Amino acid sequence: MNTQRLFITGAPRSGTTLIDKILWNMAGIDCFSQPLPLLLTRLKSAFLQSCGVPEHTWAVPLNDLQFENACGKNAFCTYLGKHPLDSEQVNDALQAMQDYSGQYFKPQTPTSALTDWQGGDLAGFAAHYFEHFAQKPKQQTSVIAWKEIGAEEFIPFFIGRGMKAIIIVRDPRDSAASLYYGRADRHAGDARPLLFMTRQWRKSAAFFTHYANHKNVLTVRYEDLVQYPGAHVQTWCDWLGIEAKFDDIKLQAQDGKEWQGNSSFDAFKGVSPNAIGRHSDVLSDDERSFIEALCFSEMTLLGYQPHMSIEDVETRLIAGPKKDHLGRKTLAHYAYDDHRREEECNRWQCLLGNDCAFDPVLFLFEDNYTSLRKVLGRL
Repeated sequence: MNTQRLFITGAPRSGTTLIDKILWNMAGIDCFSQPLPLLLTRLKSAFLQSCGVPEHTWAVPLNDLQFENACGKNAFCTYLGKHPLDSEQVNDALQAMQDYSGQYFKPQTPTSALTDWQGGDLAGFAAHYFEHFAQKPKQQTSVIAWKEIGAEEFIPFFIGRGMKAIIIVRDPRDSAASLYYGRADRHAGDARPLLFMTRQWRKSAAFFTHYANHKNVLTVRYEDLVQYPGAHVQTWCDWLGIEAKFDDIKLQAQDGKEWQGNSSFDAFKGVSPNAIGRHSDVLSDDERSFIEALCFSEMTLLGYQPHMSIEDVETRLIAGPKKDHLGRKTLAHYAYDDHRREEECNRWQCLLGNDCAFDPVLFLFEDNYTSLRKVLGRL
């Protein structure tokens, strides 16, 4: 059987776990939930060090790819292709993940995957790792899926190695509500700064629009998925070329127990649309308006209607947030100070300007930049 490889990613609290559980409950799909997060972050950190970017970017390497984090469109993909993994490097990452809460798939003997590994790049090791720790009968598996959050920058490399990918986006205001309130600490740990969260979301939105028409990438809005799960699953099956039945009422987790969702607010069975628009009751007006100002063009492009007008964006960017949510010391440099304010205002003015050329430091892809200007009526 020719087994397909599928990578699932999106910004934190965007619905990646929901896709993971839906796929797991489909016959013929073996889905691994966050099995190799520290291997990804260590590879990205090594790349950043090779680029000479500021040292503070290394601590949280799956960053927004903008401003000081920008390293060139194809540089990371090229780096992964030219730097095959070695057993010691992988062994260190596997050992470190044994006590890491961000790894969900935890085999009892993780380093046993290295005993018969012949070496190679990240895609090759992942394929070997998932075959070694198969959760479903190999002869009945036609798709092996792998979910990690915030790892969109790996997509170009993976699809270049014959894999497919799913990118999911969600209204950034609802993602923020889930990241900061309710039982957020249980799912997301210490709070990430508002500026970091919104720039991560813009990264995800850029990959979403850039790859929207790629034959090996499927783009999904969370809101559409939870309202019409059956239709989406059928689309996925057609895209993957498989036949599989799906029950959206009762989902099981990989441990065999009924999945109760991973909402920061309500436990529920199956697929529920109840979280759509929750930000209206959870976020403050200050938080909501700041997120809208930072993401105004991307939200408009993806169908998430901001409450503010285009004329109010720059004023809101200048004012900044009342609360940065600086819960993580490693992200203290995302405090919205005068430097960050200038960055965001310059980016906004570039979107609105008549003669502003594409700048890869401000925007990830030129086609995405063009789409953002069009939706604002500037082209």
